[in-house]
Amino acid sequence: MDRLSKNILLIAGTGQNVGKTLFASQVIAHHASRLSIVSIKISPHFHKIDANSQIVEQGTDYIIIKENNKLGNKDSQRLLNAGSKDVYYIQCHDEQLPMVFSKLKKHIPNDLPIICEAGGLRQFIKPGLFLMIDKKNNKNIKPRARKNRELADKWIEFDEHEFDFDPKHLHFSESGWKIQN
Repeated sequence: MDRLSKNILLIAGTGQNVGKTLFASQVIAHHASRLSIVSIKISPHFHKIDANSQIVEQGTDYIIIKENNKLGNKDSQRLLNAGSKDVYYIQCHDEQLPMVFSKLKKHIPNDLPIICEAGGLRQFIKPGLFLMIDKKNNKNIKPRARKNRELADKWIEFDEHEFDFDPKHLHFSESGWKIQN
């Protein structure tokens, strides 16, 4: 496992709108007063990029953006408003993830805690903790999510009001992210 990976709390979900960003924001808000957290949102879907975006790196099939705008409801803005020191938004296809993630690592100090929202990344790294989030009673789980379920350290359900796991049970130390009861 590379040194940075133990510092990563990787969050994936069984689909869209299952509470991934809300859960990540709650973890950030709980730890922001004592930790400088870096957040990463990775999307395999390409969206129009705001002209004022701070592009960190860009290629023909990927883009890394540093989020600096707190005004709005994009997931990266929600992570920034929750208290992240830095937030990066990546658009790339899953097959480019190892290369793009390697490029991003050059911009992040190795010892900082990282919260990353990206299901595809689990196929390439072993994070300190890997959490899967699902909506309660969901019958439509994506195939990749089924595969990731076997790799998850914790399966969390969201009933659209609250999670069945309290983010306050997540702790970060020099040895990485851990679940403590």
